[in-house]
Amino acid sequence: MNVPASPNRPHRRVSRLVSLALLLAASCGRGVPPDAVAVYDGGWVTAAEAQRYLGSLNRRRLRTDAALDTEEGLTDLLGELAFLKILAAEAGELPAAPAALYLDPRGSLLVSYYIERTGKRSHEVSDEEALAFYQEHLTDRFTVPEAVKFQHIFLRSDRHPHQELEGTVRTILDQLADGTPFSELVAAYSESGSAGQGGVVGPVYRGRMDPAFEDAIYRLAPGRTGVVRSSTGVHVVEVLEKRPPEVTAYEAVKQQIANAIMDRRNQVEREQLLATLRSHHGVVDRSGDPTLQPDDVALQVGDREMTRRQLDTYLAARTMSRGPVVGAEQNLSRQLVDDLVTSNLLYLDAVERGLDREQAFIDRWELRELRRRARLAQQRRLDAWAESVGDEEVLGFYQDNQARFALPQRFQVSYVQMPLGGGTPFALQQELEKLAELAAAPGTDQAELTRRCAEAGAVYVDMGWVTPVDAGRVGPEFQRRLLAMSGTGCTPVFRDEGWLFAVLVHAVEARRPLTLPADHDLIRARYVDLRRGEILAEIKKHLLEERHFVVLSVAVFKTADAQG
Repeated sequence: MNVPASPNRPHRRVSRLVSLALLLAASCGRGVPPDAVAVYDGGWVTAAEAQRYLGSLNRRRLRTDAALDTEEGLTDLLGELAFLKILAAEAGELPAAPAALYLDPRGSLLVSYYIERTGKRSHEVSDEEALAFYQEHLTDRFTVPEAVKFQHIFLRSDRHPHQELEGTVRTILDQLADGTPFSELVAAYSESGSAGQGGVVGPVYRGRMDPAFEDAIYRLAPGRTGVVRSSTGVHVVEVLEKRPPEVTAYEAVKQQIANAIMDRRNQVEREQLLATLRSHHGVVDRSGDPTLQPDDVALQVGDREMTRRQLDTYLAARTMSRGPVVGAEQNLSRQLVDDLVTSNLLYLDAVERGLDREQAFIDRWELRELRRRARLAQQRRLDAWAESVGDEEVLGFYQDNQARFALPQRFQVSYVQMPLGGGTPFALQQELEKLAELAAAPGTDQAELTRRCAEAGAVYVDMGWVTPVDAGRVGPEFQRRLLAMSGTGCTPVFRDEGWLFAVLVHAVEARRPLTLPADHDLIRARYVDLRRGEILAEIKKHLLEERHFVVLSVAVFKTADAQG
């Protein structure tokens, strides 16, 4: 569709050209570099800065609102960078961010840069090596074990006298013989957590259940019903389906095997490197010494020291989002201290190698500091806007958008977690289930729970009240399992990011709409949160217009693409 030209459009174009000419003329006196690709009152963006900014977005997979496949989008990207530079200048110089692990505030970024520069190397893996690995691990890694799917009615022995239990089993068998559907009897009798799913379990791979129970299940043919007794009660079981073992073909996993061999070699090299660095720089670890006083040195890596008080503060900050951690002294804290030592050793090696003087690292550090200063100035502007908003404006928005004003659903959650690799999957799952049952039992002695967790190499965490967003910070599968809970109880044991988890939900609060006048402050805070993105866009637009931001060229991005 043809849009008639606005009579004001030529005037705006002329005005824009005049502004550009005046801006460039004014900038010449300030020494605008020849590779400037955008200018604004008080500064400019160079081609090198633009390329570094785009490289940072790509490297960190950060989102940008700019559509990078169009000239308009590339112009927007330059506007984003100019906006950051203007805000950073507004914030001025800031004290360096406190260094949690290092004396140098650049430490965290330098370690990341070090790992990127000297991390995993590619190792050649021959066909003979890969085939030997395949044959060695054919059973434990490349064979899907046989599996069984069944439905059962479980009667707990700790809730019924023996004679009553046996009588109920006979009644169930008689009703099955008379044609009563299995699912109806599950609903009427079963005391298992699977009762809500009709008593159906699986498919479950062999080796994941109690061995005696598992053997009895596998002796039953599909469609047959039997009675299986275990240490916890009696199961009336009907086998629904059996799946035979399935061997994965070598060609299908050849690349996976090569990756596993390369990972193993990289791990060996990493351990050798850390051993060399420990010997070279020296490590003194007294973090587990209970006699240390607050100002005694608990950890020393090279010339870097942390007192008992500093280390405790660091560990508390790292575990704060998880809630009180039981059993962490021997487990989670040990892992965090080991990570602390490793990070500082890598940092010292990076400095010795001169990586902190490489231009690529310096560029990254300057961009990080630019963002940090810009965030502060941006927050100041947002705070000023929030304070200026009147209740009448908030009320009007609230009345038009009441569905968006609510406290999210909350769960009172604790969980037990255990690292994989400390035993067979079945043994770890059994141990975790026992710990979860102990944690869920009313009146559980915390000292006993601590002891049991420490013995099993597990960690118990009381998160308190959490939202789904909080749960997502632990792990994606953790969040999914929590949201699948319809009420209180314990999830089945599951795996998430190298750990086994069992999540206990102690209470659930439904999503609650916010109302006036009781929730006045919460409604104001929610209003600010809902309009944050819109207000930031307005601040950016106004600031760039006020500073007469003009793009000179977007060709720099095409050059960067060609080089990349």
